[in-house]
Amino acid sequence: RDSETAHTHAALNDQAKEEVKPVKSNMEENAMEEKKGTRDLFLETLTKIGCQYEIGDGEDGDINFGYQGEYFVVRASNKARYIQIYDTHWAHVELYDIDEFARLKKAINESNLRNSVTTVYTIDEAGSNVDVHCKSVILFIPEIPDIANYLRIELNEYFRAHETINMEMAKQRERETGG
Repeated sequence: RDSETAHTHAALNDQAKEEVKPVKSNMEENAMEEKKGTRDLFLETLTKIGCQYEIGDGEDGDINFGYQGEYFVVRASNKARYIQIYDTHWAHVELYDIDEFARLKKAINESNLRNSVTTVYTIDEAGSNVDVHCKSVILFIPEIPDIANYLRIELNEYFRAHETINMEMAKQRERETGG
């Protein structure tokens, strides 16, 4: 009997070894399917929040879209976990208006201290303008809860930066005129 039992156990073990294969659980498989690349996730999220977009040339061409009347450009890749958002040329002052240019520089500094979006200026000598731009770099991954609202909050930061700069420039003008 002992040899029969041993033989049966050996046969069952051999059968079990054949049946046991490394199998991913359903949860793991679903997680892999749901895990989108950053660029694909961003495009899907734009659609969810009602933004139409256009994509530039190339595999990772810039993504252009409008949100609340403002136009944004995003650089996103499925290979990265972050996206770069740009709001370019949203304001300008005359290059040779020294007082206004000085106000703008102070207002940009104040905005950069208060807001999460970074504001910079560039000089367009040919057009005699100083142009204002904003940028942010944010994590954009499927694990972020309510990612659509997360994106809305970030885009609204651009409007806060605009408001801060406009208010700071107005305060400076008021102080200068004594009003």
